[in-house]
Amino acid sequence: MIRAALHLILICVFSAALWYPADAQIRISPAPQDQRVSDENLAWEFYRNQDWANAKVLFLKLFEQTKSQHYFNYYINCVIQLAQYDEAERAIRVQMRQSRDIQLQVDMGYILQMRGDRRRAQETFDKLINEMPADRNAVFALTNALRMRGLNDYALQAYEKAASMSLLNEQFLIERASLYYISGNFLAATKMYLDYLDRFPEQSEIIKRNLQNMLFMDIDNSMAGLIRTELLSRVQRTGVKPVFNEMLIWFSLQQREFDMAMIQAIALDRRLGDRDYLVLELASISLGNEAYEVALQGYNYIVNKGQRGVYYISGLEGSIRARYMIAEQQGITDKATYQAIVADADKMLGQSGINRETIQLAIIRAKALAYHLNQATQATQALENLLQLGLRPEETSDIKLELADIYLFSGEVWEATLLYSQVEKAMRNEPVAHEARFRNARLRYFIGEFEWSLTQLDILKAATSKLIANDAMDLSLLIRENLEEDSTGAQLRAFARADFLTYRKNSSLANRVLDSLLASKPNAVLLPHLLLRKAGLLAEAGNKEAALGMYERINKEFADHYLADDALFRSAMLLEQSPDTVAEARKRYEQIFNDYPASVFAAQARMRYRMLRGDGIS
Repeated sequence: MIRAALHLILICVFSAALWYPADAQIRISPAPQDQRVSDENLAWEFYRNQDWANAKVLFLKLFEQTKSQHYFNYYINCVIQLAQYDEAERAIRVQMRQSRDIQLQVDMGYILQMRGDRRRAQETFDKLINEMPADRNAVFALTNALRMRGLNDYALQAYEKAASMSLLNEQFLIERASLYYISGNFLAATKMYLDYLDRFPEQSEIIKRNLQNMLFMDIDNSMAGLIRTELLSRVQRTGVKPVFNEMLIWFSLQQREFDMAMIQAIALDRRLGDRDYLVLELASISLGNEAYEVALQGYNYIVNKGQRGVYYISGLEGSIRARYMIAEQQGITDKATYQAIVADADKMLGQSGINRETIQLAIIRAKALAYHLNQATQATQALENLLQLGLRPEETSDIKLELADIYLFSGEVWEATLLYSQVEKAMRNEPVAHEARFRNARLRYFIGEFEWSLTQLDILKAATSKLIANDAMDLSLLIRENLEEDSTGAQLRAFARADFLTYRKNSSLANRVLDSLLASKPNAVLLPHLLLRKAGLLAEAGNKEAALGMYERINKEFADHYLADDALFRSAMLLEQSPDTVAEARKRYEQIFNDYPASVFAAQARMRYRMLRGDGIS
């Protein structure tokens, strides 16, 4: 019997083999699970492409197969997009008999609202909010459902209702702040974020991220003003809470308001006595961002705390460096100023020695000797000695850059270009390499090798350092625009020679070259540059009125030129030096940050404006 059965099976198998050719494909219907995956993928594709009709059919099919609320929600989304509100309402009512999902109830109110039945929609949402239980999960379920339909005003009402529930003991400050921000109530959003900071100071990074998001969308600087005002108000009202001072310091740095940051840091140290490290850090940041007066105030504050202070030496070293930077920025030519800086540097280096901590001070000393005291040989020897200390590559590169600058100042062009090239090659894509490339391009511009210079400047336009990229762009524009105007480059070559003479502090000869160019009726492209350079030399020589006249001419004749803000800033710097013209200087600083908000001088102008107004550090 068994043998007969096996024989029958073999016959069937053999017959099947004869029936189906060897290369024939046997079609097997897909398993239900595979079909569902296929339907789901197709549904998502339709949904992403906003093919609501086809997506609706598939999501409904998937829901009927699985009874998953997830599929139902997307089916309703499609129906709403198709404005088939009757179908949506019917489907939701049927589903509500099976489920208490809060999203269904919100969707019902939303559909009523879309159909124009605002009264019933209002009643639905009010009921949901009023009957919301004192349960954190229930609050989030309702508010998320409301926000999913863009019902942010109702979501905010729900959060405010929840915040009043004593059993919850939860203010939902971050969530409310987010909704205020979305609705455009930026003041309320700021207050909520700072209320949260008040309650949870350890969560300051969360608040910083949210404030940064607000600032990122701040087109007209209005939000920055709101945040600043509210932070200042909190600092004044809650002086015992350092968290607001620290947040104001952080915010001021984001806005490049270094003076405001320093005011808060010093105030905090005076109150708590343990924030001198913060003052020192801010002084260093300010120095690196050319806010030299702010840096000096910070360093002097550290020094004035006395020699027993932990940071006294660092404060003293920074103070000397800041004094040199201020003298340079203000164009001070009095040798006594630089002799005093060198003497103080010698005294400190004699006490502390020349090491990694005092390298920058040694560099400042060398620059003062070379550029202002006619002792370039002594300066280069001092820097060569620094290179023998066995320093890190970045320290060596910094010293080589300064050494190259002094060689260039002394007229030793090829020594300078060799050192610039060494730094660029050694540091590759580091910021210092970009700086070296720029200085080398500027050197080639000085000696009239314009095409070589342009090649390097074009590469630097994409530099990560905004300052280098801006400098490269300015010099590139100067060269390219003038060569387009005068292909011989004769006027540009003379102008570049005047720039090189100015760099080498040979002002009298530079003046003669510029005067000759002005007398020869320069082209319109070169003229604003000529006026700016001439004004700078006049100011350096103490001829303030003539310099101001040049700056005024630039602002009147070339108001739309990219040098206009530069001329305005320089004129304000001149005006603030005299008590009689401080008010006019303040007005010009205000004009810069109002009329030229994208200017590289805007942050400095705002800072100097406030200092002249009397907002300085006491």
